Amino acid sequence: MAHAIVVRTSPQQGGVAETNIGKVDVWYDAGIRDAFAALAVVSAAGERVDKRDAAIDSADPAHVSVSVNPLTAGKYTVRYRALSADGHLVSGAWEFEVRP
Repeated sequence: MAHAIVVRTSPQQGGVAETNIGKVDVWYDAGIRDAFAALAVVSAAGERVDKRDAAIDSADPAHVSVSVNPLTAGKYTVRYRALSADGHLVSGAWEFEVRP
């Protein structure tokens, strides 16, 4: 078994998003365990803008999403953490931008 690897994000890494995206998503190459699944969206000022409701998709255990409040123009960092099926914790981050 291998560690889970991020295969897709929405918004895309380095991409541009709308102010009303509603949620941020990450997809892994394999299902992950619920115990340590986390997504946090942080503004350039260091404030969390997500609703702290990160959850694994019941129809797709490789997909995690978190709701976000309406965003203002600027850069945002998404931090993720997941427990792979092989028991290893994986974590990282990506950035996206909201333009007016």
